[in-house]
Amino acid sequence: MANRESMEIDETGWKILEELQKNARIPFKQLADKVNLSPTATIERVKRMEEEGIILDYRATVDPAKVGYYFSAILSFQTNYGNPDPVIDEIIKDIPEIVSSWSITGSNDFLLEVQIPSLVFLQELLVMLSRHGKITTSIVLPNSTKKRVIKAPRETPDA
Repeated sequence: MANRESMEIDETGWKILEELQKNARIPFKQLADKVNLSPTATIERVKRMEEEGIILDYRATVDPAKVGYYFSAILSFQTNYGNPDPVIDEIIKDIPEIVSSWSITGSNDFLLEVQIPSLVFLQELLVMLSRHGKITTSIVLPNSTKKRVIKAPRETPDA
C-alpha cells in the first residue's frame, strides 16, 4: 500500500535513485550528467529526497568473506511465544552475525539473515536460538544475488 503523503517521483528522480543506489559516492557533477540535469538541480532533488525520507542513508557495502564471514544463511524461525517481536528483538540484538531480521506472517514468525564464519559456528547459533522455537535453515549459495537496485514500479497492465 502506497503512502499517500509520499513524494511523487518522476522519471528523472528514479534515475537519480538508481545511480545513487549503484554508487552513493558519485560526484554531483557526474550524477547530473547521467540524469541530464544541472548540478544545482540535481543537488536540490537529492536534498529533497533526503528530507522526504526517500533516501534514508549512505553506507559502505562490506564483502563478508573478506572479513571472515564465509557463509550466509536464512533462518525461518517459528517461536514459542504468542507475541514474539519484543522477545526475539531482545534475544537477537546482541548477536552481530544476524545482519537482517524480518517479522513475518504465515507459519513462521521471523526470517533471520545471518553471516557466519563456519558451519560449526552456525550449529552453535542454532542450538542457542532453538531454545526459543523451531528453526529451518537454508544456506545461501555463493552465486545468489545479494541486493538489487530499487527501480520505478512497472505500469499495471489494463485488465
